[in-house]
Amino acid sequence: MDESTYRQVLGQFLNDYWGTFHEVVEAESVNPHMLAGTLFDELVAAHERFVAARGGAGEALGRLGHLWFHAAERRKDALDAPFTAREIAHARDQFETIYDELMAMGKRFGEASRDVAAEARHGTPRWPLRADAVS
Repeated sequence: MDESTYRQVLGQFLNDYWGTFHEVVEAESVNPHMLAGTLFDELVAAHERFVAARGGAGEALGRLGHLWFHAAERRKDALDAPFTAREIAHARDQFETIYDELMAMGKRFGEASRDVAAEARHGTPRWPLRADAVS
């Protein structure tokens, strides 16, 4: 993997996949009893885009895929069912694992890693959640 590809993959992870999950967590912090279908659908789509960009799912990506599948099944009965605190914690653990894997892959691109992380609108899974990433 060259530096350009690495920047693209890390950027997609932080700005698309992690960013979409961050939006879900932020929405649930405002209304913990409901998660809009559009947000859930965008999260699943971001997952699929990232799996495609990586050329397949590793263990942590696979665990996230299972989590989204089970949540989708539950949402068939309760359309706007939110994630549970346990599901959010599990997802965060998987996002941290993926982030750590990406950082290990990019050790030789240290400046690229720092630049992409610094510019990520929602930070990284290892940083505290930002209260309002839009501003």
